[in-house]
Amino acid sequence: MKPLILPLRRLLTGCAPLLLCLAAWDAHAAGRSCAAELGPRGAAVLVQQCLKVSPATRPPCNAANSCQMIESEILRGCALVGSDAAPFCDAPARPGVVTGTLVGGGGTDDLQLVVRRDDGSRVSLYCKADGCDDWFEMTDEGESQQLKRAWTGKRVSITVRVRRNDGVIAGPGDDELVPLAVKVTFLK
Repeated sequence: MKPLILPLRRLLTGCAPLLLCLAAWDAHAAGRSCAAELGPRGAAVLVQQCLKVSPATRPPCNAANSCQMIESEILRGCALVGSDAAPFCDAPARPGVVTGTLVGGGGTDDLQLVVRRDDGSRVSLYCKADGCDDWFEMTDEGESQQLKRAWTGKRVSITVRVRRNDGVIAGPGDDELVPLAVKVTFLK
């Protein structure tokens, strides 16, 4: 057995630089850290929000993770706490222009977008702009749609109009006010 161990040790020692290179490539392929994307202050805001709403014992609330991973955990945590949600969780958009980053969205009958503004707060609005139906895909369960990964993390400027529903959106009553995205501009 001894003759076999020595060649295996040499093989593994020779492969070590390749394995380290592959590990570094895999980490780079997974995306930049949130701290690298938003800077230490911006990442710290997301991490603190994540820690406030995440029910996980080891949440992905870490600035070394991607902002997308942290945002996903915040959206999940906010959905779980429901009416007790923190003020940063989700608020209906007001009329005017919302600028920020697309972080989520979806629905069953009518599709919504969730945008994280630069101050860390999130707004949701119904997506009625031209072409936004193409931004969503069916979930694995096949009962609802979610925002495609390709659109998550994109900077946007959205013109919002708030109007009486009058049957435009399936869920709210006809007299309820609903925020609608009427124009979406992608920013660089």
